[in-house]
Amino acid sequence: MKWYKIEIKTETEAVDILTYLLEENGIEGAVIEDPNDLMFQDKFVGDWDYSEETARQFDHEDVVVRVFVEADQDIDEKVNMIKGFLETIQSNGLSIGSGLIDHEIVDDVAWKDKWKEYFKPFKMGQQLVIKPSWEDYEAGDGEIIIEMDPGSAFGSGTHETTSLCVELIETVVKEGDFVYDIGCGTGILGISAALLGADKVVGVDIAEDAIIATRENVKKNKLEGKMTAQLGSLTEGLNGKADLIVANIIADILIAMNESLENFIKPGGHYIMSGIIDGRVEDVVASLESHNFEVIKKCTKGEWHGILACYRG
Repeated sequence: MKWYKIEIKTETEAVDILTYLLEENGIEGAVIEDPNDLMFQDKFVGDWDYSEETARQFDHEDVVVRVFVEADQDIDEKVNMIKGFLETIQSNGLSIGSGLIDHEIVDDVAWKDKWKEYFKPFKMGQQLVIKPSWEDYEAGDGEIIIEMDPGSAFGSGTHETTSLCVELIETVVKEGDFVYDIGCGTGILGISAALLGADKVVGVDIAEDAIIATRENVKKNKLEGKMTAQLGSLTEGLNGKADLIVANIIADILIAMNESLENFIKPGGHYIMSGIIDGRVEDVVASLESHNFEVIKKCTKGEWHGILACYRG
């Protein structure tokens, strides 16, 4: 089968939002080559090998986002759509780098399994290990395995914003907690909370692909009795007040959502958020404080920030 391979040259800070917009519009399964990501560098000392050495070697300095669309589609329409995404990202204060877009026709035999080189078991936080289904891994003392394949939805766990959220979840989630995972993507944050002791988790996302991916991952991790996922925008369709809310979304959306959160969180409940770039932290903090939240902790990885807050009620 023939496909168009589309390569977008950009910068690290634009990748998360770009892949989200692509997936929202039917372009799924992005492969990201980011030479600036510490996890791809030989000097990186982490909890687990992220990939084979050959998968960490690049012949370019730009961040490359690579996606594939079927060759019977209108490639000019797709390219123009991606240009529009880059313009939107840039208008929100993020650097898109060169923003160059290239494409060519390829056969699926050449690439359909190569992307698996990029995904090996790796550890997040103190306890959780993300394991693709095709890899063997035996849990060590105190480790909890999440089986999750990188798929068509946002968030395979390798991005700084995801790890920031997981590390904060580890510090506050308790046995029996009720949790909302807003903008759940693949469900990784909600699944983490469930495996760490939460009794009930509800994931919500505006993208149908994300809900499908979350439900598949819930099933893989045998959490059907603990976690569900539903289609909706932000707090739309939620019912009841949670002990913990997690949201890995951009700053503007977090700020807009803060006003309604009092209807969905218990007094004394915790709120974990990330997706906040340099320069927007104080805007988010000010919004939280104006809506009766107390900021407990701020943390940073690269250009991204995470916040843990408590609802004063």
